Amino acid sequence: MKKIVLLLPFLIFLSQASICQVDPTRFKFDLSVRYRFELWDGMNAKNYGDDSEDAFGDLNDKILLQRIIPGITYSGSKISAAFHIQDSRAFGWSLQRKNYPDLYNICQDETMSPYYTMNPQEEYFEIYDLYFEYRELFKNVTVKVGRQKIFYGDYRIFEPSLWGNTGRWTWDAVKFSYKKGETCVDIFGGGTKIHNPLKTSIPFTNTEFWGGGLYSHFRLTEWLNAEPFYALKTQGSAKYIKNLQINRNWIGLRLASPEHQHLIYDLLYAYEFGSEDGKRIDAFGYIVKAGYRVASLPAHPTLNFRYNYASGGKESDNMIHTFDPAYGARAKFYGWMSIAHWSNISFPEFALELSPLRENMQIEIKYSRFRIPETEDCLMINTMKLKEGKNFLGDELDIFVRYQPSGRWQYTGIVGYFNPGDLENINSRPPKDALCLTFQVLFTLGD
Repeated sequence: MKKIVLLLPFLIFLSQASICQVDPTRFKFDLSVRYRFELWDGMNAKNYGDDSEDAFGDLNDKILLQRIIPGITYSGSKISAAFHIQDSRAFGWSLQRKNYPDLYNICQDETMSPYYTMNPQEEYFEIYDLYFEYRELFKNVTVKVGRQKIFYGDYRIFEPSLWGNTGRWTWDAVKFSYKKGETCVDIFGGGTKIHNPLKTSIPFTNTEFWGGGLYSHFRLTEWLNAEPFYALKTQGSAKYIKNLQINRNWIGLRLASPEHQHLIYDLLYAYEFGSEDGKRIDAFGYIVKAGYRVASLPAHPTLNFRYNYASGGKESDNMIHTFDPAYGARAKFYGWMSIAHWSNISFPEFALELSPLRENMQIEIKYSRFRIPETEDCLMINTMKLKEGKNFLGDELDIFVRYQPSGRWQYTGIVGYFNPGDLENINSRPPKDALCLTFQVLFTLGD
């Protein structure tokens, strides 16, 4: 059965190939090779500031991340198909699987089994994508079946998960897309894959979540776009999570200025409802953004102000008020050091964007000031806990530089600095600041 599920997209492809007379010259070999060096000072993904012997990992990690994605793509007049393998490794990482084999196992508190694994850095010879796409199934309608990336808008609800070494969200799904002019409507359903370095994840099996969604884009006026959306998340088929009772739903709307406009405005609101393990869900999050692009100046500077909010709650509450950010991005919007994300958070953010070499170089300087709306039961990165009656988590400054001299080569550098706020002592000492330096090289062959 697993083999049949694995080959399903290509069985469909072969059946259509005989009808549509596939041209063998349209097959293309693709390759993506990425190396990223990360230097951490004062923290890692599971530990902020605790240098005791029984703490997780090294606070001064020096990591070389490797991600290689080879494969083939077919692009015809009406049909497309793809099959790629992903191999992700983390050299020098103090939290490697060989050092902490159970660290990224998801299971019930104080138990070891059953569990599923979500390793963010290590995944060997995994199926990256395996899909079949048929265009003009009906007029203006395309269907895509199989393992694929699904993302929309500004990535806050559905993101492609390209920054993480294994990629947080990868879908095994069936997706229907309607497109006419600037109007787009996508409806899809399926499951999101787990990340276990020791096992290949067969499409549509061992899912973390079953779910799906609807995302649409409409041009209301020359100066306003609208993007209504809906998302659903239920328990998947992997061990442990399949025994839970999850029914999380999000409905919302994004209103934003069209691209390349001087005056920038963006408003996104998401309401979350449903239930989980017998508790009703009543939570929400919103983003407000305003900015201005000065196209007449060198480097076309853009100054943005963003305010991010997501509700929080207590474990003792009769309802769940802590907002879950659906299938959305993390580091891109909430600090590249991944300390915070769009859940139980309140923070203003100022960003200066520059394009000194037109489209070949982008620079962003961003300052964020994090506060936690509900501090009770809130523990960040296992070691960060706010003092009683305080809600100021800290400040983060990020500098992001990306340079792409050609279509095949891309270089990215990031500096992240975090200054802690009203945190309790860590290992009997006041918490210190933390620093992260990143340099990445990406080579791509093909589209």
